Amino acid sequence: MERIIHVLQLWSDFEKTHPGSEFEDFCRFYLAKPEIKAFKPVGSGKQPTPPDDDSMFMMTVSRTTLAFWGYMRIALKGTSMPSIESLMVCAALNALGESSKTDVINYSMFEVSTGMDMIKRLVKAGFINQRTDPRDKRSRLLTISDEGKKVLFQCFKKSTLARDILLHGVTEDDKKLVSRILFPIQEKHAKLSVESKGKPIEDIYNSFVGEEKRV
Repeated sequence: MERIIHVLQLWSDFEKTHPGSEFEDFCRFYLAKPEIKAFKPVGSGKQPTPPDDDSMFMMTVSRTTLAFWGYMRIALKGTSMPSIESLMVCAALNALGESSKTDVINYSMFEVSTGMDMIKRLVKAGFINQRTDPRDKRSRLLTISDEGKKVLFQCFKKSTLARDILLHGVTEDDKKLVSRILFPIQEKHAKLSVESKGKPIEDIYNSFVGEEKRV
């Protein structure tokens, strides 16, 4: 009975940190725990092993993302899309519909100066249309042009190839488990990081992490 209570407690804790998860997700998580505890990565010699779990997690996420960007840069060479950043702006507009420059920049998670420069180039290239906002004559509303959409969907096909290369050999269950873990993190920090622009990192830490440590 004690073992059952222990498993139920673990399941309850899992649901708190993984909202929207299913029982099958918990089962995969639970069965993977002994393997995770025993996992000790061996450095290749060129890439040192991180000293703790937090560093290991961030290295894994960031270098996996960098590897995907590497494949994406190769994929975009056969298109007229200027860069990955340009692709992100066009994809943002395609998802948002007609939007202000600020909304597109925040959705793309760019710095304001970088985003404005990217939008200016895409307007000049004919990938983005803009018009005066009827509610505010000083502002411009953006939409992706027919040409921009044509190139964007060409890039989406190319990105599928890059994605399949990166995920080759990864099981469907592992993809679902990792997505369940990472989705709440990106959902929270995609918003938080945009709202925190201009603040010192120490202030962000104290208002977010520091609060939790004081509880």
